[in-house]
Amino acid sequence: MSPSQVFVCGATGTQGGALARCLRAKNVEVHALARDPTSDKAKALETLGVKLWHGDYDNNEALEAATAGCGTIFINLMPDLKNLASETVWAKSIIAAGKAAGAKHIIYSSGFGVGQLEKLRFLDQQGFVAMVLRSKQGIEREVREAGYEHWTILRPGNFMANFLEPFVRMYAGLVEQGVWATALTRETVLPMVDTKTIGLFACAAVLEPERFSSKEVAFADELVGVDALLEQVSKASGRELKAVYLTEEEIEAQISTNIFLGGQLAMRDMSRLVNMDEVKEWGIPLGTFKEYLERENERVNETYNSSA
Repeated sequence: MSPSQVFVCGATGTQGGALARCLRAKNVEVHALARDPTSDKAKALETLGVKLWHGDYDNNEALEAATAGCGTIFINLMPDLKNLASETVWAKSIIAAGKAAGAKHIIYSSGFGVGQLEKLRFLDQQGFVAMVLRSKQGIEREVREAGYEHWTILRPGNFMANFLEPFVRMYAGLVEQGVWATALTRETVLPMVDTKTIGLFACAAVLEPERFSSKEVAFADELVGVDALLEQVSKASGRELKAVYLTEEEIEAQISTNIFLGGQLAMRDMSRLVNMDEVKEWGIPLGTFKEYLERENERVNETYNSSA
């Protein structure tokens, strides 16, 4: 099978879309599924030359058609929070379809820290967030053991896109009141990653399968503290934004009703899981949060001013 044909999971989304754009810029043929081929995102992909099939990951016939002829399979899945088992079922279906199509390389964009949960000191190992991360651990294992000639696991850091709609809703109060009450600490440093950088790493893996073969790559663009992040968003949006750091007692009182606090506790240790010197050795261009905000200035204004 030709490596110039790639099946991209989630092409209408954040990560898959970034990869699809990068591949098309290099004239690589991209195949993808779309639940709604008439959506604006689907039409934008078709304008780029992405070949779309109508269907989802429960539709084996659509998967078989979309993966036919593809030498590389890229998997990127959002968990169904009502049924965590679904993510694994979908991953297995995609893995099987790619294998049946004769693909040689499988790439899985997993979660940051998935390979080292024991190093996340503030993660409730029996809680919901740990369950989500262990589900991704299981998919990583499926990818390694699937029998492809090459496999690659990518673990991007904290998305810069999380500070814009619609993802910013997980930071309750930030847009509405300009105040983010968070379980992070003033000392927390986050490994921030641009969607564009995710696309560049995944694209490099597609084009250089031997170099990325059997590699597990944790990466970010830069390490930034919470106050510094909000200072940059404040400048970009023209609004004063700040963080209020919850006490351990406040976290304990709220964590049963706020599902995002568990994730924020795990995020306290995220920077310990990435070696920026190793990231730079890949030779892939890195950006900054400031550059991301400048590029996305229209969405920044829509997020922090239109809804304020």
